[in-house]
Amino acid sequence: MKRYYVATILLICTSVVIVLLKSPEPKEGQFIQIEYINNKPYVHAQNLSVLGSYYDFQQIDKQLQIQLEQVTYTFIEQVPVMQKNGSYLAIEKDVFIIQNNTPFLSIEFLENELSTQMQVQGDVIRVSKKLAQVTTETIETMTSHSYSVEEVRQYFQSLTSPLKGAHADTFASHIPGANRAYRYGYHEGLDWYTYSAGMMINEKTPVYAMGKGEIVRIDHDYKGYSSVNEREKDLLLCQQANKTPAYILDKLRGRQVWIQYDNGVQARFAHLSAVSPDLKVGSLVNQQTFIGLVGNSGTSGEVKKDQSELHLHVDLLIKGDLFWKGLESEEVQQIIKETF
Repeated sequence: MKRYYVATILLICTSVVIVLLKSPEPKEGQFIQIEYINNKPYVHAQNLSVLGSYYDFQQIDKQLQIQLEQVTYTFIEQVPVMQKNGSYLAIEKDVFIIQNNTPFLSIEFLENELSTQMQVQGDVIRVSKKLAQVTTETIETMTSHSYSVEEVRQYFQSLTSPLKGAHADTFASHIPGANRAYRYGYHEGLDWYTYSAGMMINEKTPVYAMGKGEIVRIDHDYKGYSSVNEREKDLLLCQQANKTPAYILDKLRGRQVWIQYDNGVQARFAHLSAVSPDLKVGSLVNQQTFIGLVGNSGTSGEVKKDQSELHLHVDLLIKGDLFWKGLESEEVQQIIKETF
């Protein structure tokens, strides 16, 4: 009999131990129990192992990665976007939730993605078609990929600066990969500050979309940290984890707009003070599309209300991976100068 494996994560302090568990071959009529949370039906993500899935739950990050056949999904709690094979797709925040350190996926999501493999019958799901076996080769698609300088140049060739007349910061302490000791992490993207952009930047500075693509996230209903103490509690969690957990990093980015570009590039615009009221999830954009205004949301300046930390931050990814991973600092600086 063929056997299928599912990886589950056991977290001991900040260490992650992966244990392979054998799960039975799915058969016609096998059932998965449905659980109701806030009157909405969910399935424990690990129970999808009967479909032949690969499952990786990072409790510290509040992040779930799951692979079903050749499709890899990544979710972060309270982030209204998922990755599907490296592309960003908008979702409702309650598609993926965590209860008692247990990850759940909504039945609505599963029906949309796996309608041919499962049927909802009352309080259970009947497995009607097994998926292809998840092999070592397919598991490897869940890992990060790196790109050469020339590949990045090709991907970025159609992008323009998000701030007209400004250029991105290339100070060593600000480029992607630079240390961020205050949150036990690293800088993921590019910055535009008044002192480095070659122009005055304030809360009236317009931000543009940089290229042709689609809005997959726009924070019209943004709610930031209510106090300095609330933000400091998250930073303390970073200290205890010796890293910046993914869900906290999303909060520290403040008000955001995410764009999926036509060629597989993605951008996360962060710290905005406002977003365009004319845009919504699904809106198509181009280099001339106004998406919001520079701000300091998510920063210490926002909670202190002292107008400090005003700048634009943009993360750039290629098919779900930060573009600069695997490159030398000098190569990253050169790409930034050439593109912006």
